Formats: sequence, C-alpha cells, structure tokens
Amino acid sequence: ERCTYGPLGWNIPYQFSEPDRQICMMQLRMFLEENDTIPYMALKYTASEANYGGRVTDTHDRRTINNLITDFYCSDILKDEYRFSPSG
Repeated sequence: ERCTYGPLGWNIPYQFSEPDRQICMMQLRMFLEENDTIPYMALKYTASEANYGGRVTDTHDRRTINNLITDFYCSDILKDEYRFSPSG
C-alpha cells in the first residue's frame, strides 16, 4: 500500500539536483523564445521524461512525476487565480 512508499509518495528515493532544475528553466526559456505558442506537451516531456525522468526508474514513480509536472506546465498557470493546490 502507499503507506510503505515513504513520506513523499515515491517508491524509490531519487537524488534530484539543482542542475536538474536549472536545465528545466533553460529549456523553458528556450521554448518560450523560439515558439509563438507555448509548447506544453514538449515542456512536459523534456522535464518529466528527459530531465527528471531520466533518474526515475520505477513505473509508478514515472506516472507520479508526469502528473506532478502537469501542475506546472499547463495553460491554466497563466491565469491569475491559478493555484498549485487548493490551499494556494
């Protein structure tokens, strides 16, 4: 059951790093500067499958990271009332 997976819901502990975040930020800037529209699917893929996902080996953890990334790379994020969680 999920209780055995640790405090953050991951099956395996991963060592995400500052360079992982920085490459995502650089790719975001590049995609925004080079496209007329925001390529959300490409951003989700590069972040969840290539950058962070390259470390994630468990199938369920890959689903988790793909769902987490969706909160950040979505068209609703441009709305003033958008919140990452119900609590804000």
